[in-house]
Amino acid sequence: MKKSPTPFRNGPWWASFILSLLGIMASLYLTILHFRILKSGFAGQTLCDISAYINCNAVLMSRFAEAGTLPLAGLGLLFYLYLAGALIWAKIEPQDSGRTLALPFLLVVASLLLSVVLAYVSVAILQSVCLFCSSLYLINFLLMITLYKVSTMEFKNIPWMKSLGYLVILFSVGAVLLHTGHKQFAQEIPQDKLDTYFEAFFKQSPKEIDVSGRTFFGNADAKIVVVEFSDFECPYCKRAAQTLKPILKQYQDKIKFVFMNYPLDKNCNPSMQRSMHQQACNTAFAAYCAGEQGKFWEYHDMAFERQPKFQKASLLNMAEKLKLDLPKFEQCLQGEGAKNRITADLEQGKSVGLQGTPSVYVNGRKFAPWMSRQAWAQLIKKMNAQN
Repeated sequence: MKKSPTPFRNGPWWASFILSLLGIMASLYLTILHFRILKSGFAGQTLCDISAYINCNAVLMSRFAEAGTLPLAGLGLLFYLYLAGALIWAKIEPQDSGRTLALPFLLVVASLLLSVVLAYVSVAILQSVCLFCSSLYLINFLLMITLYKVSTMEFKNIPWMKSLGYLVILFSVGAVLLHTGHKQFAQEIPQDKLDTYFEAFFKQSPKEIDVSGRTFFGNADAKIVVVEFSDFECPYCKRAAQTLKPILKQYQDKIKFVFMNYPLDKNCNPSMQRSMHQQACNTAFAAYCAGEQGKFWEYHDMAFERQPKFQKASLLNMAEKLKLDLPKFEQCLQGEGAKNRITADLEQGKSVGLQGTPSVYVNGRKFAPWMSRQAWAQLIKKMNAQN
């Protein structure tokens, strides 16, 4: 007996197809941001760069944004392309739609489970929310509903050769392209461009930055002084915190690395019209007070690890974990010493014409490629030769 065709419903099909297109657009945007971050360390102002908590960059800069060299956003893009293709196939052959869409439906269910895991990582571990990532989680949930209604799913009759063949080919080609893109954007700076940059770097007129009395890392008598202006709630600064010290550690006998505060918070920074980072000043005060007890860098590392959620209780909790003298710490927070130090750092930032955080200066000259180990190695070699 000839098998009757499975029912095909146009309304749910169009809903599923539109959701797939939305998934393609959102994941493509996130993939582009990911590669921009690989190239420059941050993507600049984004559509969902609303605050320290609602921030795509903070999520995309985390270790959870990649599977090896493949960005999860890029894998998501391939998934939605696969889904859109399967839907078109089902539209062309509606009598077999139940078989055609069975595997894509199972993959949508799997993607929804992955969405739950990633949402937990975002909220509980990274403590930052990416609106575009969240939109994909919602799209996956809606796709599970609409795709199931397109036709009666025939899970026992999945056309494995066609479905898996299309899936394997698409993801194989896509993975190669994503890996190639990763290599292209993450590769070291071409030597000719680096030579041109150093020529311009040494032509800069050095800015005078007073680092006396500041906590430092490295050699107190070093002739190479590296200054980073930073904000504890700035997601790009978190990237710098996780990058600069590990790079500079191998040169700690040759450099003096100084951290200076430039909180984008009008509570202590009068140049701010609005508070982008509402606890940045308080966190800067807390780090200074930890430094008064010899634990600045430990507090610095812990604060950036916990970014961006800072309240008085969490600032005290970090101090407690570092076994600081809490009464002395709280007294310092209320005193004028911390406020005076941060004010002095802000004045230094204004004097060099600071335009954003993080900003890195080497012997008073702004150093843009601070993420490149290659650039640091050559810069320090050149400066040692000059000295």
